[in-house]
Amino acid sequence: MYALVTMALVVALFFAIASAIYFYKLASNGARDLQVEPFNQFLVAAFASAFALFILFLFYLFVGDGFEIKNNMGQVGDFVGGLTNPVLSFIGLVVLLRTTLIQTNEARKTSVIMLEQQKLFEQERFESAFFILLERYETAVESHFRLKDDKDKLTRGLRVLQDLRKKRIEFDGLPIKTRIKEVYAHVKMVLNPDRHKKIIMRVWQVFHYINRSKLPLDRKKYYFLILIDSMEPCEVVIFLSAAFLSRTHRKNVRLYSPSNHLHPQFFVTEVVHEYFKTPRL
Repeated sequence: MYALVTMALVVALFFAIASAIYFYKLASNGARDLQVEPFNQFLVAAFASAFALFILFLFYLFVGDGFEIKNNMGQVGDFVGGLTNPVLSFIGLVVLLRTTLIQTNEARKTSVIMLEQQKLFEQERFESAFFILLERYETAVESHFRLKDDKDKLTRGLRVLQDLRKKRIEFDGLPIKTRIKEVYAHVKMVLNPDRHKKIIMRVWQVFHYINRSKLPLDRKKYYFLILIDSMEPCEVVIFLSAAFLSRTHRKNVRLYSPSNHLHPQFFVTEVVHEYFKTPRL
């Protein structure tokens, strides 16, 4: 009979160890995405009732025929309470641990959802400001670069492009260092009028808003393509020519390889086209 009790205690010990390992695995990083459900209340109650009956059975098993319960209530309480309380407390702890794990998982899911919502909100806010800036640029360019002066067959943007390219043959025959120096001076002279600077400033507003955002690079390139698609080819060349004048600006613009789909002959010199065709590493 004592062997049976010993076996029951050993089984209970292994059950406790197995439960501890089970909850450790559930709480580990690899099990965060598992769907953990609460314990069935009926099963918990049934297990507690079965254990209480088992304790009652043990009590009657070990008590002799001459033992009177009414005269030994203290001993009965010590026996039943000493065996029942630890097990019921352990059951309560197991239920509490599982409930805590469920709450932790739900809190983690809520945090992920809130993070995704925040990213979506930031994306919507970025797009709203981006398209406002883009609209301002298109309004400005429609009233300047895309209009024609009196008796001129070319738009103002195409006329500026012609002015940028008119010394191309001369520039291409110069050594590289001299060529770049001459190109700087020529581009500054052509783009010096305030009406040209105003349009270029609008483009820079849109570009800086894209480049300085916290978006991933692929998303930045996506919005940069939208900017380029809203521009005429001559406007893109004018923008890149202006960017080439500043070391910082041209490095930032080069990251997006903006001249990939433009012909080299559109530029003041082929050096400018090749520079913006190769992305910065």
